[in-house]
Amino acid sequence: MTSMSDVARAAGVSAATVSRALRGEPGVSEATRRYVTEVAKRMRYAIARDASSLAGGRRYAVAVLTADVGRGDLLAGAESALRQAGYDVLLYVLHDAEARARFFDDVPLGRRVDGVLALAVRLSEDERAALGGVGVPVVAVPEDDLRESLRLAVGHLIGLGHRDVALVLAEGVDESYDEVLVAEGLAVRPEWTVWSSPTVVGGEQVVDALLDGGRLPTAVVSSSGEVALGLFLRLRRDGREVPADVSIVSLEGPELARAVGLTAVEGAWRERGEHAAAELLGLLRGERVESGPPSAHLVVRNSTGPYIG
Repeated sequence: MTSMSDVARAAGVSAATVSRALRGEPGVSEATRRYVTEVAKRMRYAIARDASSLAGGRRYAVAVLTADVGRGDLLAGAESALRQAGYDVLLYVLHDAEARARFFDDVPLGRRVDGVLALAVRLSEDERAALGGVGVPVVAVPEDDLRESLRLAVGHLIGLGHRDVALVLAEGVDESYDEVLVAEGLAVRPEWTVWSSPTVVGGEQVVDALLDGGRLPTAVVSSSGEVALGLFLRLRRDGREVPADVSIVSLEGPELARAVGLTAVEGAWRERGEHAAAELLGLLRGERVESGPPSAHLVVRNSTGPYIG
């Protein structure tokens, strides 16, 4: 079996450095931590979690709370960063008022986790207080960040001449964001603000909901990449052209959406998940993450084009 000393020799560092690096303890540079972790992984060495927990009080687990599983890039970024650092992830989906009440009434974390990430979920003062009672660091990425992404998407469509713009929100998003459309100079039609399950099938079904108004909008903004992809596939199947008939913008850019050329707001959610995880890991190590979260930017692809009246 590979030992800690074997890893230390292969990495050219001391066994104490290997121990600190793999346990996420302070006193090791981030570059050394990544290098030692990679060497340990290559040698199939895993630190004994039970022993390290007894020694340092760590559980090597983080609770991740979200109200929007459709925010896949955000979750994937956080989970990847946490697992790379050696932490298990306990996911709690607070998809409706009942689920939230059940979780915050009990806060079933006990001594199971070292920290909490709240992703795409707006916490009330009482909910923040409940999490504070667990006695571990809490880092939150609020759902409010959706507003800036929406402004980027709507601004792009207005620049292309679109005025009939629909907004499709994944279930779990608890606001309509109509005020953002109004602030950007668009008239809001209630039948063109639609909620959908955060899936490709949900996106396909959205077309029927939009048609309840008698005609399709000239452009659609979707909070979910999967829903945007479903919209794209259904419109093409119905014989409609994207973007000639309908332009589509996604507020996130999963790989499948990129593969078909969807215009999307990127550089935000996956990187924000990674940044939130880095901030939490820094708190656990007694360190501070100096850089702020990355800002969103629009990547224009083939799913948007000028309005042709």
